[in-house]
Amino acid sequence: MAIRKRKNFNLQLLLTRLSNVRTLNADGSMSISGFGVLDDYESYLRTAVIANGKSDAFMREVVSKAIRQEQNLTEDSFVKHCNRIANRMEQMDRKSYKVLFPVWGSRGLISGRRKWGDVSVSFDISQATPFARRASKDRAEQLRKRDNNTSKVMHDLQDLPLASCSVDAVSVHDAFEKAEEAISKEIGLYSLISSRGKFVMTSEPDKPINTILLAPHMTVHDASGAISADIYWYNRWADHLTEKTRKPEDVARIKQQVKSVRLRLRKLPWREKAELALARHYAAFAQCDLESSFLDGWRLLEAIGGHSREKGEALVKRAAWFFENRDEQYQIGLHLMHRRNLISHGRPMKEDNHEGLAFQMKQFVTPFLHAYLTNPFKFQDLEEFWGFCDLPVDKHQRSRKAYVLECSTKFRQES
Repeated sequence: MAIRKRKNFNLQLLLTRLSNVRTLNADGSMSISGFGVLDDYESYLRTAVIANGKSDAFMREVVSKAIRQEQNLTEDSFVKHCNRIANRMEQMDRKSYKVLFPVWGSRGLISGRRKWGDVSVSFDISQATPFARRASKDRAEQLRKRDNNTSKVMHDLQDLPLASCSVDAVSVHDAFEKAEEAISKEIGLYSLISSRGKFVMTSEPDKPINTILLAPHMTVHDASGAISADIYWYNRWADHLTEKTRKPEDVARIKQQVKSVRLRLRKLPWREKAELALARHYAAFAQCDLESSFLDGWRLLEAIGGHSREKGEALVKRAAWFFENRDEQYQIGLHLMHRRNLISHGRPMKEDNHEGLAFQMKQFVTPFLHAYLTNPFKFQDLEEFWGFCDLPVDKHQRSRKAYVLECSTKFRQES
């Protein structure tokens, strides 16, 4: 693992100013001049360094320790401290954890064990094992000690099946973040196939689009089942959600489609990015706040549609390419782009239907995402994939492009 500086960031400027506002004392403590100042510097430095494959929790701890190594840090010394500390944490602090997630909407559909990177996800936890008995006892005791509205919501969801993520991590927070990303990829794969239809449920405006969700009361345990820290993770939960009932033929169809995408995903040249897209897809359409769902759906399109500074029109054109009625969908894409810009700049249209926009966004991005995940024409890299999406829709124009390429081959006397 190598931690390095992010391009265009001037670490030295901020490190010099940090040295002026904090003092490292002889006993190892640190004195700060100004409330909240250290948090701002740590946040900046976390952004300014790159460490692929590491959780935010892991890197926050690395940065927090690195700024305490010497009074006058330089850019080079800070990066070296980060790498040394990260390597030491990996060698000395790694432990095995199991993270438990209540899963809503998965009954009869998701089962078995899956591997995402270094995380093993199991949807079949036997309640007869010592681990399960201890984990259930500790989770119940944790809820008993908390008497508030949050715990009431979690009490109502205690009968949901649990998924277990086995992960090696340097801390409880590191374990949770790694496990959440892994299980989001798995559920994102199912959600791509099995989310709610296109009909807007106007009586329930806060109902997520996904029909499979990670429910509140997510906990981290050691190998015995004991809770590793008396904390839990909670996400906003809508009232009056009803688990979707699926016919056997629908379950069989979803499983077959998931299997097909999974097989293609394993051979994908851009597999790592595609797996992250699955997690983003789940996160975008699992939200109760459907304005946020719409905006995160657009961010998903930005993530899979091109380079970081690609123009919106190019993203829309590429996504529309995968529809039979391409011209109509291009107009829908422009509509979504315009609405996204209005919301982002604080000028949403009055009485805007965010649920309708969220549904439209999901319908618009899904065919593009499916092609991104399966690579049906076996392109060698994303540049070829995006180039394919940029080809003209008109048959005559495509023929002329093919003719020009053929002429080039002949001119270069290539067979």
